[in-house]
Amino acid sequence: MSSREPKFRQEIQQMMYVSGETLDPSTETILLIETLVQQQVFHMLKLSQELAWRRGARFFSNDDLIFQVRNDSARVERIRNFLAWKAVRRTTKDADGKEATDDFVFGEDDTGAGSSQDAPSSTAQIMPVSLPWDVESFYEVQVPIIEHHGELIGAASLEKLRKNDERTQDMTASEYATWSQYRHASFTWRKAKRFREWAGLGIIAEHKPNDDVLDILGFITSEMVQNLTIEALKIQCGEIESRKYSMDSSYETQDAGGLFSPPPRARNPLETRHIRQAFQNLQSRRLRKTPFKNRGRVAYVLVRSSAGIPFM
Repeated sequence: MSSREPKFRQEIQQMMYVSGETLDPSTETILLIETLVQQQVFHMLKLSQELAWRRGARFFSNDDLIFQVRNDSARVERIRNFLAWKAVRRTTKDADGKEATDDFVFGEDDTGAGSSQDAPSSTAQIMPVSLPWDVESFYEVQVPIIEHHGELIGAASLEKLRKNDERTQDMTASEYATWSQYRHASFTWRKAKRFREWAGLGIIAEHKPNDDVLDILGFITSEMVQNLTIEALKIQCGEIESRKYSMDSSYETQDAGGLFSPPPRARNPLETRHIRQAFQNLQSRRLRKTPFKNRGRVAYVLVRSSAGIPFM
């Protein structure tokens, strides 16, 4: 695996750091994460194209992507939030007759899209994003959300903000500046051509140019890397706790005190075995949570879930 270099080394390294990893993960670890995420993207695109063919369409759409994560209410909520604010920005740009600043990155800053610099004009309306399988889609008229823009920040976004606050509360000013910069990392931000080749867009499946497919994939892949890193850190933390009293362990802790006592050893970067175990845990966890109503299709649901549905 180490014979080739990862194509998104810097982006993955930054995503891992935002999730709590050190600044120097190994090339083997980054390449393994990139390979796992790429396989998940291949699988998503294949299923999206199959869904489009069932509808009699040539190209797959945003809904075909979101449909695959429809059981993840937190992720769907964040996707709705982004698409709603993106529509407002597009409307505002058209109304002003000028291009809006294109500095909004899909992912970490979706909850802050309503800041002063991105605030919509008084004539803009925040329309809720309706999905085909929602009850609201049965009606032609949608209720606009004009007041209380904070309603778009749901429980999932608030929980993510709380975790980020816990992760950064002990950082220095320079560390927080680095973390704030790295949280914008994305596979698709200003790298659309490279991402299309890497993901197989145009070969495995194709979408219409005016769709938000790249933005949605950028968000999903970013969360894949971050959640995989968080799970791997939990596994490593468990190893550290189980070995902290072993004198032969590489994670041995030093006793405090003593003028000539050596400084405590820093945590080692994640290894490939941590990533593999984390991937297995996330896949099996998603398999257990996969809902099904028709007991006659249990085997079909289990096969589809274990085949590579995007991990949490």
